[in-house]
Amino acid sequence: MVTGQPGELIFKRVAVSERKMIFREMAEDRCQISVKGSEHETAFHLIAVQTEKDETLLCHHTEDSKGVTQAQKVLINFNFKNERYFMQSELAFESGWAVLQIGGDLFQLQRRANARLVIPPKYPAVYILMSHEGKKFFVDCKVKDISAGGLKLEAPLTHPDFRMGEVLKGSLRLGSRRPMEFEVEVRFTQKNDQAQVVGVQFLNVDHILENRLLSLMMDLQRELFLKYPAKS
Repeated sequence: MVTGQPGELIFKRVAVSERKMIFREMAEDRCQISVKGSEHETAFHLIAVQTEKDETLLCHHTEDSKGVTQAQKVLINFNFKNERYFMQSELAFESGWAVLQIGGDLFQLQRRANARLVIPPKYPAVYILMSHEGKKFFVDCKVKDISAGGLKLEAPLTHPDFRMGEVLKGSLRLGSRRPMEFEVEVRFTQKNDQAQVVGVQFLNVDHILENRLLSLMMDLQRELFLKYPAKS
C-alpha cells in the first residue's frame, strides 16, 4: 500500500513480478506511453519497443516527442489491458533510443469513482474562490479531500449560500505546487456550526486535463505518505 491516509486508495503499488510482465508485454505490443517531463509543460509520447534486464525500456519517438533530447525526470502513464498505470522514472537518450528506467515502483489507478485522498488538517490545500453567481470574490475554501473528479471544500459561513448546479471559478493550491485554475459545479451542500461543506465536480475535463489531474493525484498521494505516515 502506498498511503497511510484515510479514505479510498487511489493508486495501488503493482507487485514486482507483475510489473516486469506488464513492461515485457507492452514492448511486444508496441504500446504508446504518455510522458510528462520536468523540462516540458505539455506531455509527449513514446512507443515501447524493448526491455533490457527488466530495468530499462527502449522506446521510439513519436511525432510530438522528436524535439525532446534532454535527459530529465519524468512521470509516465499508459493503458494496459483496460487498466491505467503510472510510474515516476528517468528519461535518457542513447544510440537513437529514448530510454526509460522501469526498475522503480509501478502504480495502478483504482477505478472506484469515490476513490479520494483525505487532506490532513495541517496540509496547505485551498480552493481560492474567485467567481460565484457571476460575482467576484477572493475567498479561501479549505480542501478537505480530493479525487480526480472533484473536491470537498469548507467555505466560511459568512459567504453566500451555495446551491446545487451552480458553477464556480477558482484556483486550486496544493502545497508548494503552481496553482491550477478550475471551473467546478456544485454537487452537494451542507452546513455545520463551523462552515459550509461543499462538494464540487471539475468541469471541462478533456483527456489532457484528466491525465494532468491523475498525475497530480499520484504526486500528492506520495507527498502525503512521506509527510504524514500512518501511525502504528
